[in-house]
Amino acid sequence: MKLLLKHLAWSDGGDERVGDLRLAGGRIVASGRGLKPGRRERSLDLRGSRVVPGLINAHDHLSLNLLPHLGDPPYDSLYHFAEAVYDPQRSPIREVLATSPTARLWWGGYKNLISGVTTVVHHDPFPRRVLLAPEFPVRVLRRYGWTHSLKFGEDPVASFRASGELPFLIHAAEGVDEASYRELDRLLELGMLRDRTVLIHGIAISASQRRALLASGASLVWCPASNLRLYGETARIQELEGVRIALGTDSTLTGSATLLDEMREAHETGLATKQEIFAMVTSVPAAIFGLQNRGRISEGCAADLVVLAAEGSSSGDVLCRAKPRDLVLVLIGGRPRLARPELADALGLGAPNVRLENSPRWLCGRPGEQLRTIEQAIGAEALGQHPLGRILQAL
Repeated sequence: MKLLLKHLAWSDGGDERVGDLRLAGGRIVASGRGLKPGRRERSLDLRGSRVVPGLINAHDHLSLNLLPHLGDPPYDSLYHFAEAVYDPQRSPIREVLATSPTARLWWGGYKNLISGVTTVVHHDPFPRRVLLAPEFPVRVLRRYGWTHSLKFGEDPVASFRASGELPFLIHAAEGVDEASYRELDRLLELGMLRDRTVLIHGIAISASQRRALLASGASLVWCPASNLRLYGETARIQELEGVRIALGTDSTLTGSATLLDEMREAHETGLATKQEIFAMVTSVPAAIFGLQNRGRISEGCAADLVVLAAEGSSSGDVLCRAKPRDLVLVLIGGRPRLARPELADALGLGAPNVRLENSPRWLCGRPGEQLRTIEQAIGAEALGQHPLGRILQAL
């Protein structure tokens, strides 16, 4: 599909711009003022809207997003939390585990799409048939290595070595007890703290460990909502100058309902500015995960774009205020994935099929079928009370 997006405001990470974007072949091919529609090109007047690069959620457990907050925090560590809440025979875990794995992954995909996320980094087993299918709601990072943590999952050293030179994800220093503070030292001893290492959470990092982290070139994914709820503390990112820091939601089991909520929570900590948080969901994770053509609005970059009807003085300001209902249009590789009714009609996508915070939208795939499958598995009441179920409903 060839598209011309007219009269948009955007930022290239610095100066604010107003103009038009031409999309073809899944990329941004031209930008400027007064671009004229070409042959077989659909033109959309988006006057008064702001466009941002498709957001990158640097850490999500896609299949856990049917779970509400569980447990009775605060906890000392990830391991104490897991021991306290995991009981596959107890509701609601029993009902969620009985739900189709594909339906759970799609629900996680929709959770990200209605956040303006176009690329998500999934931290769990990777069913390629589902996550890499062209119809899946969002892009899912495909080239990376991972283990859950030093205690859970596969042999961490073997997993690290097997991942070659790919980015390697691991939950680390997730807690506030002495054992959590020892984890970074253990990663150093094992030779696993390298420039391709991506630490998830990183709450328990001492001053000397911060120096080692900076020297290693490793990156950090910050999940403030999850951290503050479970442990009463979060990573001291203001003390990590020079470390690449991206933002992640974790899952609805522990964190925010959407990445937009997570951005607001991150700003409310006072640890980062709105523009720093904007970078944490665009250019920084693109650099961490080797996504050279994403996270920016520039000619030649992927046409992964989010158009918002929201006021603000900058892209960071707009995103830290935005709600799912502010999403006007989401494009992945230039293909519409979410659209407001008049744009869906102009693009020939069909009638609205969901409500986002009671505002009608067209959503890709078959969201009605997915919601009915989930409702049959966990019950209408549980779905209606779920933080995402209160945002996304079928028409």
